[in-house]
Amino acid sequence: MKVFLSLIACLLFISTAAVNAQSRIVSGQVFSKKTNQPISGASIILRGTTIGTLSDLNGRYVLNVNQEDFTLVYSFIGYQTEEVSFGSEDLMDVYLTPLPEIKEEEKIVKEEKIDEEEELQDPQKDDARSKVTGDLIENIPFQSFDRALQGRTPGLLVKAAGGIPGGVINARIRGVGSIYAGNEPLYIVDGVMINNVSFSLYTQSNPLAFLNPNEIEDIEVLKDAASTAIYGNQGANGVILVTTKKGKTGKMRLELNAYAGETMPIKYFDLLEGPEWYEMRRDAYRNSGNVIPEALTLSNMGILPQNWNQLSPAELDAIGTSVPTYDWQRQMMGNSMLHNYELNAAGGSKNTLYYVSGSYHYSGSTFSPVDFERGTIRASISQTIKDRLKLETNINLARTGQNVPFTTDGAFIGNPAYATSLILRHNPIFNEDGTFNTQIGGLAGQNIALVNDYNSGKANTDAAVGNFIVNYRLVDNLNYKGLVGVDYRTIQEYSFRDPRTPDGEPLNGRNSAAEYLVERYMTNHTLDWTKKLENSLLSIYAGYEFLTEERDGVSSIATGVSLPSWDNSIPGLNIISSDTLWAGYKRQGAFLGVNYQIAEKYLIHVGTRFDGSSRFGSNFRYGWFPFVKLGWNLANEDFLSSSDKVSDLRIRASWGLSGNDQIGDFRAIGMYGQGNTYSGGSGIRPISFENPNLRWETNETLNFGLDFGTASGKVTASIDVFERKTRDLILNIPILWINNSDAFFRNIGGLRNRGLEFEINTLNLEKGVFSWYTSFNFSYIKNEVTSLYDGLQSIPDNPRWAVGQPVGNPAFPGEVSPGSWFVAEYAGANPATGRPMWLDANGNYTYLPTSNDRVYWGSNFPPYFGGLNNTFKIKGFELTTFFTYEYGAIVSDGQYNFLRDNGNVFTFNALRDVNDRSWREPGDMTDIPRNFAQSVGDAARSQNRNFGSASLLKADFIRLAQLKIAYSFDPELLRNLGLSQARIYAQGINLWTYTDYPGYDPEFMGSGTGQIPIHKSYNIGIQLSF
Repeated sequence: MKVFLSLIACLLFISTAAVNAQSRIVSGQVFSKKTNQPISGASIILRGTTIGTLSDLNGRYVLNVNQEDFTLVYSFIGYQTEEVSFGSEDLMDVYLTPLPEIKEEEKIVKEEKIDEEEELQDPQKDDARSKVTGDLIENIPFQSFDRALQGRTPGLLVKAAGGIPGGVINARIRGVGSIYAGNEPLYIVDGVMINNVSFSLYTQSNPLAFLNPNEIEDIEVLKDAASTAIYGNQGANGVILVTTKKGKTGKMRLELNAYAGETMPIKYFDLLEGPEWYEMRRDAYRNSGNVIPEALTLSNMGILPQNWNQLSPAELDAIGTSVPTYDWQRQMMGNSMLHNYELNAAGGSKNTLYYVSGSYHYSGSTFSPVDFERGTIRASISQTIKDRLKLETNINLARTGQNVPFTTDGAFIGNPAYATSLILRHNPIFNEDGTFNTQIGGLAGQNIALVNDYNSGKANTDAAVGNFIVNYRLVDNLNYKGLVGVDYRTIQEYSFRDPRTPDGEPLNGRNSAAEYLVERYMTNHTLDWTKKLENSLLSIYAGYEFLTEERDGVSSIATGVSLPSWDNSIPGLNIISSDTLWAGYKRQGAFLGVNYQIAEKYLIHVGTRFDGSSRFGSNFRYGWFPFVKLGWNLANEDFLSSSDKVSDLRIRASWGLSGNDQIGDFRAIGMYGQGNTYSGGSGIRPISFENPNLRWETNETLNFGLDFGTASGKVTASIDVFERKTRDLILNIPILWINNSDAFFRNIGGLRNRGLEFEINTLNLEKGVFSWYTSFNFSYIKNEVTSLYDGLQSIPDNPRWAVGQPVGNPAFPGEVSPGSWFVAEYAGANPATGRPMWLDANGNYTYLPTSNDRVYWGSNFPPYFGGLNNTFKIKGFELTTFFTYEYGAIVSDGQYNFLRDNGNVFTFNALRDVNDRSWREPGDMTDIPRNFAQSVGDAARSQNRNFGSASLLKADFIRLAQLKIAYSFDPELLRNLGLSQARIYAQGINLWTYTDYPGYDPEFMGSGTGQIPIHKSYNIGIQLSF
């Protein structure tokens, strides 16, 4: 913290110097005309002098010039030099035109050696992919980069599962493509395929949190089968490519980045106070015809006097209406610190490049002590030998630590995230002597402040992700690339129930401990031959890859424990359960492709993969997956090549097949588990049948796209329409109960996702020192089941899966897709009696709907989503606003539904809004029934008030996801201090949400019950470059 304050003081001195300076300052940003992305390290020189500067990581530059009319020279390796004359202007953004360049896939030898025969078109223009540069997500205080992608690119839906820092993030590329197999995209970091499944037993531990998001150069999202085909079966649900920062030629550049801030709740519920709850519950008993409503209510609250039968109703009423109120929400929910510190050094010579960095990050949650802590070390080194051989290695080491919650979700009375809003507020938190109050009235009968204070738990994860890459030019036009990669992770964790808590007391303390190891090793090898033929270019490539993964774990539960421990093997403990597990699989694939370009106008790219996975039945472990993509660059046609309006106009089309093997490691294998007791001993029984014909789920994707860009670079846009069909869908077939087996999986169904994606980037205004940039993206995806087995229109034991209906989004890897909501339609309260009503199959009102009255309501997957980013610049100042939005998702929020019960079935607290809307007298038109507290009689024979669509909510929202303001100091003023860049910034995350959602927040995955909600935050920071 002392270092942080010293740096702030330093920058205050710099800002003072800036105010007193009398020179003319020009500034702007340097972009690539081809990609419209900022160029870092571009040279800006005052012509005829040695005065100049370099653009920073975001392409920005500031230069002090003591002339009225002058010319600046802009240059960068691989780009044409531009000269710009200045008059009265002080702000100038410049777009550099790239020299003839090689395609990324052909960069096998040192980049400085560019062969004229390697002029393939930019691969990003040939298929459906989107790119997010590192500066867009820089310094956003998220623990993993996947969360930062929300709303940044079309076709990619990103949702936080909850508010646990470093927790699971749900990402879906172009919808949900499977029911029983996985829907996770493939994450690749510097060529290493990452296992992104959280294996923690006691918290959510996101494997992608090993990487500091500020270490990312750019992220590409590959969406169609033609772009993902090169990655085989693991890319069936899309691919997210992450490229980290590398060294650059030049003197060593040292960068320091630090920020600090706070997290805080987005929302507190407006709950009934103690007297209000008493009156509500008393009236419920009165509505039920009870003759002693006051006494029953006080009994529910745990404050009924022993002499209650000697007191009048008015005296009992006086007790209930005068109880105090305590704020359990603000006792348990609150603000928490976040801070982040980073240091990196980069540089290199012609043959050697290096980048090394270290970082520390801490973030709390709104429910203390749940938090996230991470330390990282990263290194990237490359060495070129005799212009033919290039060696490269990237190493990422990280340790994360998390204080675990009571549970990640669920209706547990001791779970603070569940009970905080449900506990009756007349209960004191502390006794008068400061000790915890243990006499808690109501169904939520535990002092969760005590539970939270005494219980503990910790999860530590050590991760090592790295690779070694060889690029070798065998002969002219023929290149080899080989990679060996590793993804290694260990998890050690415990969860302790203190003997002083209600859950721990009966067992004299309980300790649960676990260890888990994930080992993934891979290698791939590619040969690429490229030849220029007059006005055309031909490239042929072939490759092979292999991956193996093993997972080992051990867990145990011990009682009679007075102190928490990582290890339950301590002598004297009572081990009540112990378990070990092993799982693993292997896969391999070979691929072949041909890329042919004619006159830089026409492209045809065809290829195929032959993939094998040990997860499938013995008869179908291998599959063929071909693809083809076509492109037409109209901008190079004679009728457009000389246009001063259009710089890019391309039409794309692609078709391809890809296979999904995310089915678990043992679903094709016949397995046995614990069975019934026989002759005093435990027996075994089959729990799954062998299926040698279980095969790949195959995704067939058809994509059409259009890319457009103006010559001025002020507008770039793309639009894609696609259809993604899943055939050979894996479903669990019902079997006779006498077989005692739980599952038999077969390929007997189909799904379809259709959609449209649109993205546009514009320079809206550039006048003087002011500029305004906008990026907007929109996605529409329609998902539906197209076929089931035996001609069924719905699955008999789960009609939520039905032909023509959408499939819901599973919350976590390995979960089954939930299907569409299929429930009776809620019709509100009867205006005459206040009883809850539903509509039957004929549209008539009923109090007791049956299964025949159910209708479909959509799913939890929003068909519409996207993002809007605006950036305003004036001199050294920059303001960014970023909005995300979702529309059309239907969810059920367990936490809200418990509160919506309004204390009728359970003696939980209630929302003031729900209670105020409840029916009170004939003629009231409302959706909330009258309060009722009896289980017999005609009025009680209605369904539960939360039955059917009464429990469904629209999860639409527009959110101000980021508001950031930054200032970059004049580099000329910084040189005297030995600095090349200095920047200060302040930002807020999730500051404002427009929604009608009545729960904590519309963004969550799972049941919503007892989950820590997502939070908002702010942070301020500085960046220095030496």
